[in-house]
Amino acid sequence: MRGLLLGMIASVLASATGAQGQQFPSAQGVGANDSGTGEFNRQQNFRDFAVSVTDTNRLTMRPVPAGPKDIIQGLEVHDAKGLLVGKIETVGKGFAVVSSAIGSVEVDFPSFAKNKNGLMINMPKSKLDVMMAHGHPAP
Repeated sequence: MRGLLLGMIASVLASATGAQGQQFPSAQGVGANDSGTGEFNRQQNFRDFAVSVTDTNRLTMRPVPAGPKDIIQGLEVHDAKGLLVGKIETVGKGFAVVSSAIGSVEVDFPSFAKNKNGLMINMPKSKLDVMMAHGHPAP
């Protein structure tokens, strides 16, 4: 009985490893997400492209952190939706003063980001306007 059971297990294992070694054209498109190997290659190519774009100095619509060299006096600053918040009035050590017709507010360098449209702050314009009117520093 034990020998028969071991023989069946060995034959199942042998046939399973043989089936894995064979590649059938009909097996493409069968998988966890039914995407097949062609879709995997397209996804991998897109990941490789995204990494190469990220590694270059090309800017996209995706915001990336702005460095101190990117924050220059006179540049316009937008909010996350693209609305004009104000302009950089002065640049200090670790912060910049953003001013508009309403008032001005100090913003730390880590609060700035940039994309192909220029500098931006990830805060709504309405909140920044209130802070400018009351003279509070931006978080």
